Amino acid sequence: MTVRTFAIALMVLGPVLMIVGWQTTSPGGFVGIVLIVLGAILLWTRRTSRHGR
Repeated sequence: MTVRTFAIALMVLGPVLMIVGWQTTSPGGFVGIVLIVLGAILLWTRRTSRHGR
């Protein structure tokens, strides 16, 4: 699994956890937001590190 695939998987799982988490009143909704942000950061840092080479 590449970093890109992992980041995309996090960004797909994030909205699912947001929907399910807020419907069940668990902290899963907030975890979903964090996963989306983490996936975006991974994609962004992957792009910036490739420009340096």
